[in-house]
Amino acid sequence: MELRQISHFLCVAEYLSFSAAAEDCGLTTQAVSKSVRQLEQTLGVKLFDRDTRTVSLTTFGNLLLPHAQAIQAETKQFGLNLETALGAHTGTVRLGATPTALTQLVPRALKRLFDLRPTLRVEVERSDFEHLTPLLLRGDLDLIVSTAPTKTVDSLITIEPLMTDYNIIVCSADNALAKKPLKPKALLNRQWVTVNFPRGENDLKALFSSMGEKLPSPSLQTTATDFAIDWVSASNFLSILPAQIAAGAVADGRLSAIEITDLGDPWPIVMAYRRNATRSPAALALIDALKIEAA
Repeated sequence: MELRQISHFLCVAEYLSFSAAAEDCGLTTQAVSKSVRQLEQTLGVKLFDRDTRTVSLTTFGNLLLPHAQAIQAETKQFGLNLETALGAHTGTVRLGATPTALTQLVPRALKRLFDLRPTLRVEVERSDFEHLTPLLLRGDLDLIVSTAPTKTVDSLITIEPLMTDYNIIVCSADNALAKKPLKPKALLNRQWVTVNFPRGENDLKALFSSMGEKLPSPSLQTTATDFAIDWVSASNFLSILPAQIAAGAVADGRLSAIEITDLGDPWPIVMAYRRNATRSPAALALIDALKIEAA
């Protein structure tokens, strides 16, 4: 079993197409097909079911898949560790993070990390957990920092809680609702700007339901968190945001958090990494910095 065969197998498994895999690998379809056949001969099993239109993994292919991903990931990590040992650089760490984690926790951890290791190289990928997971499994990322995933996580991934986040309702600093405890009914007949955070919508829906009211239709909807924060800070609109995302604007006085009880439960922000993976000194240093800042 050769590394190139593992690579070709993984590429076909990703695209479920020999021609697409060949294009990605920069080879002919015949070359990729031959490489996979040689791997099948070595293992003594069939890895793909093929017909004129479709390609699918067999039971043995699905059995090989997580092991092949682990081999590829460890090979990439060895290459980075070798470059470090040869003096090419002092270490690289590749981090995936969701938007909430990138607002406060990750920047603080990276500042701590660079203070200790100024020549370190860090690569950051921003996306949701579902998109980042395959990058982690194939070794393109060392770890993920994310709000806790709601779906079942691959058994090859370890999830470790770092801290909790929770929703807050915010208004501008000069809004009459700012900086004083309020009953939920004070939120009626207000204009809202909403951002695409399902937990926020659910908490707000539950709050209005407790008052026998329907969730108000937002006057303004956006997917841009920065825009929502700027809009609220310059208007009488209200919004509901994760505390981590709103923290900077609250700290610098652009927003105020409205004191409302029964707004919903907190949820974890977690760190995810490949189970039993070899972690570089750079990755371990980032993990330590994340834990310190989360605490």
